[in-house]
Amino acid sequence: MKKTEAELLENQWDVENMEVDPEVLARYVRYDVDEQRAVATITFDRPERLNAIPVAAFERVGDLVKEAETDDRVKVIVFKGEGEHFGTGADAAELGHYIGYKTGTDKASRRRPAQRQRILPDRNVLSSGFTRPIIESLKATICQVQGYCYGGHFQIALSADIVIASPDARFTHPAFRYLGPAPQDMYHWIEKVGLTTMKDVMLTMRAIGAEEGERKGLVTKVVERDELQRWVDDYADAIAVMPLDSLMMGKSMMQVVMEARGKGLGAMTGWVGHGWATNVSFEDGDWNFLKERREKGIGQALADRDRLVAPYFRLSDTRSREE
Repeated sequence: MKKTEAELLENQWDVENMEVDPEVLARYVRYDVDEQRAVATITFDRPERLNAIPVAAFERVGDLVKEAETDDRVKVIVFKGEGEHFGTGADAAELGHYIGYKTGTDKASRRRPAQRQRILPDRNVLSSGFTRPIIESLKATICQVQGYCYGGHFQIALSADIVIASPDARFTHPAFRYLGPAPQDMYHWIEKVGLTTMKDVMLTMRAIGAEEGERKGLVTKVVERDELQRWVDDYADAIAVMPLDSLMMGKSMMQVVMEARGKGLGAMTGWVGHGWATNVSFEDGDWNFLKERREKGIGQALADRDRLVAPYFRLSDTRSREE
């Protein structure tokens, strides 16, 4: 039996502080196929945690995309989240642990993880195992976004073909708040929002509102929340009229052009550069996410971080980005 990346990485990351039970991961990331409509739906179902999911669950997302890609009943893959938000990425309780940081106070537990511990989960789970299958899917992909679209969920939006969002949708990567302007998949950032907006978001750690996202090319269409499901269904049905062969050939040709424009190298900036970000040196006076989380807990640490900046730049601020 082929092992999952979670199983292969058991001795690399701090598995004691992570959720790796396949049954639990399957509850958090559901999969359904509507054969009549030729639509597969991947649903994030952890609304009590704003649909934040364990790191190991991102491998499941990638596996489900590959399953849908080889299923001739499916032409369209839809990503959606239960509750008020699409999703807030990886469970912040696991951040640091997935690259090998421990919780103990002894010398071995306090040791900084080796670079190999940082490289493997970033490359094998969060890049090759997660975003790459979405970006390279030969089936059409639609992202249905309401509320927060942060972290790994934002990576889905960047990777998807079509993003339909409600006016309250907000997009960014909280790694900028945890670690500063941390490396991401630079290709998709620049292609989707442009270099100027990318620098704005990375350096200030602010979120992009739905209407701004539509203007910049990140969002395909903004619709009222009570019309969101209908518009996603209509888009999926319109795509499903296309012959499967034509759809997959068209997506293949898009891949050729994307590679010529630098997709492969751009994706590597995410997992190669991420090791730098998780090894950042904090000086006296710097806000240190790992230290603050350890001493105050996640909720209080992030609330304190938001209060350091004006409301426009806060990730928890509910005001429109257009104000």
